[in-house]
Amino acid sequence: MNDTVPRPSFVLPRGGLLSALLLTLMLLLSSVGNFRAAGDDRLTEAGNRAIAAFAVARTINAVVSVIQETQVGVSLGINTTIEPGQILDPLNDLIERFSVAALVAATLLWSLKLVGEFIVVPWVPLVLGALLAARFAIYRYRPGAELENLLARLIRIGIVVWSFAALTPWVISAVHDSSAVQTRYQQATDDFDRAGEQLRGIVDIDSPWNIDRGRIRDRMQELTGMADRLSRQAVVVLSVFVFEVLIVPIAIFWVTSRLLLNPRGSVARGTQ
Repeated sequence: MNDTVPRPSFVLPRGGLLSALLLTLMLLLSSVGNFRAAGDDRLTEAGNRAIAAFAVARTINAVVSVIQETQVGVSLGINTTIEPGQILDPLNDLIERFSVAALVAATLLWSLKLVGEFIVVPWVPLVLGALLAARFAIYRYRPGAELENLLARLIRIGIVVWSFAALTPWVISAVHDSSAVQTRYQQATDDFDRAGEQLRGIVDIDSPWNIDRGRIRDRMQELTGMADRLSRQAVVVLSVFVFEVLIVPIAIFWVTSRLLLNPRGSVARGTQ
């Protein structure tokens, strides 16, 4: 019978004040156009980097494919032909996979931008605020009801999703601009572009092996060196994409989930 007695109006469920503060902050940030626009700009920059890497990779892949299809006539006692460009087959496979990874990275970044446009808006914290008000009412008049626990979990999930959509663009930008990542990424992309230009400069696309047959060995060695450089830098750039597009967002989601959804977490204990 005591459970049906209304609680005093000033008594709040555990974590109610924290949830109210978080929702107020979310509403303020969602209402600031500069905050949302700045987040979109950061994701746009990251997506453009991935698209640029995809374009360079496809260009290099096209050059390598042309070289691989070229035959060179030589005399080894008998007249025969060889295909020196086949030494670039491992590079061709790597660049093909690199271009796919860059395209996937760009797609994920633009998808995250779309999610932010739907989530980081004022109506989300307003809806969650309405659920919080309903939870307060249930807690006061029907303490211990299962509906209160359900509303509490829905509010926490909403806060987690909003935090993920709002924070990820800023964290990705901060990680990319950090000296540890920026230095390696800039060096790798610059060397990747230069190696690609040199690879295109080694051959004439219309007649890539129209050279002195005595220099074929030197040219093959030069191509091997270019392939080695391109392979190393492609791996570096790809690792940056994986770190920024997969590891960072997963880490953000994991941290916010642990703080707000894990029943053993200190914050989660307070919001139940």
